[in-house]
Parts: sequence; C-alpha cells; structure tokens
Amino acid sequence: MADVEELEVQEIDLDEEDFSCTVESDDETAAVEQEVDMCGMCDAIIDGQYLTALDNKFHPDCFACVNCKTKIAPGQDFFERIDNPLCVDCHYLLYGYKCKVCNEFIKGQRLCWGDDAFHFQCVKCQGCAKTLCETDDLKVVNKKDFIHVACC
Repeated sequence: MADVEELEVQEIDLDEEDFSCTVESDDETAAVEQEVDMCGMCDAIIDGQYLTALDNKFHPDCFACVNCKTKIAPGQDFFERIDNPLCVDCHYLLYGYKCKVCNEFIKGQRLCWGDDAFHFQCVKCQGCAKTLCETDDLKVVNKKDFIHVACC
C-alpha cells in the first residue's frame, strides 16, 4: 500500500499586504499655525506636492523601494516591510515562493508540500491526469505525487 499523506494549501492575500499611495498638495492658504511636514525618507521639509503612504508623507521623488531604490509612483502597488516600502518585484524576489515545476514566482494561492511550492495549474492528479485546482480534496502518494481523494 502506498504512503498517503495530507497536504497543506497556503494563500497569500495580496489585498491585505499591498498598498498604494496618493498625491496631495499643501494648501497655501492654511492658517498661520501651520504644522511643518517632514519627508518620511529624507527628513527634509515638504513644500508642495507630497505622497501619503504608510501613515507618513513623502516627497514624490523620495518614495522608493528600500531594496532596489526604484521610485514608486502614485497608484503603483507596493508592499510594506518594517514600515518601509518594498516594490512588488523585490517583495517576490526576497519573500516569494517559486513553483518547483515552472520556476516562476507564485502570486496568489500555492500548493505546498514539504519545502516545495507549486502553482495549482502546474500539477496534475496522478490518478486522472486532470489539472489541480484550489478547491480539490488532495492527498500525496509516495511522498511526491498529488492525487484527488476520489482517485485514491
């Protein structure tokens, strides 16, 4: 009889982890008692347009990925790591999972077995040869083959 073991499905909820920023401008007609805005990256005074993100204000030219230093534009998605912006590419490079079959980064749900991760569409059931999907009941046979529970 073949070894049959349980699988673990993990999901990355991008909606909860990614952010976007907006452009705003200081109102020059504000009251005399004005609070001075400081850039969250360079700590210089902000005079004019600024970005609001991560509960802070930034010069538009200062708001950049802390890893690769690429500027993050208004409306562009990014991730937050330790209160700093991280561009999407660097996030996947540093923290992402690569599919063992196609070697591409997995964005969204992944199928995990041991230290390996897979896109569901990259793996087929060894019983019926159908592509797997997130809602399938799955097992692992012989410590390497995925199979639908119904095909066991």
